Amino acid sequence: MTTYEEETTSDRLPPFDEQAEMSVVGGMMISRDAITQVSGIIRPGDFYRPANQLIYDAIVRLSDAGEPVDVISVDNELLRAGEAGRYGGSLYLYKCTDAIPTAANAGYYAKIVSDKAVLRRLIEVGTRTAQVGYSGDGDLAELIAHCQQMIMDVEALSTAGGVDLVHSSEVYREVVDDQDATDEQGAVTPPYADLREVIRSTKPGQVVIVGARPGVGKSVVAADFARHNAMHHQVGTVMFSLEMTNLELGQRIMAAESGVLLQKIRDRELDEADWDRVAKVKQVWDLAPFWMSDDFNISLPHMRSRLRRHTRTHKIDLVIVDYLQLFDGPTSESRQQEVSKISRGLKKLAKEFGIVIVVLSQLNRESTKRTDKKPQLSDLRESGSIEQDADIVLLLDREDTRDKESVRAGEIDIDVAKNRGGTSGRVVELAFQGHYSRIVDMAGTNWGGA
Repeated sequence: MTTYEEETTSDRLPPFDEQAEMSVVGGMMISRDAITQVSGIIRPGDFYRPANQLIYDAIVRLSDAGEPVDVISVDNELLRAGEAGRYGGSLYLYKCTDAIPTAANAGYYAKIVSDKAVLRRLIEVGTRTAQVGYSGDGDLAELIAHCQQMIMDVEALSTAGGVDLVHSSEVYREVVDDQDATDEQGAVTPPYADLREVIRSTKPGQVVIVGARPGVGKSVVAADFARHNAMHHQVGTVMFSLEMTNLELGQRIMAAESGVLLQKIRDRELDEADWDRVAKVKQVWDLAPFWMSDDFNISLPHMRSRLRRHTRTHKIDLVIVDYLQLFDGPTSESRQQEVSKISRGLKKLAKEFGIVIVVLSQLNRESTKRTDKKPQLSDLRESGSIEQDADIVLLLDREDTRDKESVRAGEIDIDVAKNRGGTSGRVVELAFQGHYSRIVDMAGTNWGGA
């Protein structure tokens, strides 16, 4: 028998404290203040002894109904619920009230009960992780992500009571302190000066959707967000590309940064002057806190796992996803529900890591059926909750993709269709330099390129 088998087949009892469990329910039957204390700490299933869990549940039911809570009322409630013979009767209830020196200590004992429950769940996760490892069934990355998620769930339980309520005075101080903050303090900013007139910066936890029809310039905007923030403002950035390889993305960024024609880079036809331009931007690439992934099969668990591992050693403020509809999502009844779950998952991810997530999204064909052809929020493909989850929605439009003879050839419009907490409905007109795979302000740019 292996050491592992010896340990897992031992007769050791899981962690629990019977005296603490009895003191918790005993204190609750003595004082309503104890009920308030305990209910903010104990979670369903925290009691190891089934009898104590039954008593706790009965106390909560009575308290919620506004009924008196004492030994007699709890005894009657348990009998009414058909639990006779399962909780020890009134004698055990009296024994519980005698177990606690004073009801004021109920919160202290509740924390002990809660901590022991977390330890039991940790043991359970360890056992299930071992089973996953021994079976080896499924994709390795998915298995690792699943086990990491189980650990994260236990970690979340270790903070009893969840997020505390915050007094208005603390919020006041936060508002005042925010006034002293500057946009340069690690803030993720839009890559174009004219757009920054509408959206000065984004906040951690926000999701920015960039929507457009194919071929309009979503990936160009994504790359501009990345190089502007990572290469020119030292903002830690990760880009997950589900459409282009790292080489293809790198070629686009190289063209935009160096001012060498993208087609020459793709065709490997750089002349001496081009090589000089490429060499001049090497230091920018070397110093940029910028990482890329071209895993076309990425899923939310994969992304969370990689970010968790990466943020242990690097500060990340911006994540870019190109693009939403290529994401592998949880199995759902429809693609719209699947995309909605992915959208909500990305929003949770932004809050969890305190980052800004820029997500590219396809638009449906409805815009092509309208007279003005301009994109609208309702055009977000398989929109579902995308519009609701997004804090900012930018819709791209280029007339010359529909009319080659357009007088606005070489121009691109960015419609700030949604801007939570800011101005929306503004359309920013910019210059589209497709040959350099970049977008610049009409008056030029001073943050990179030739």
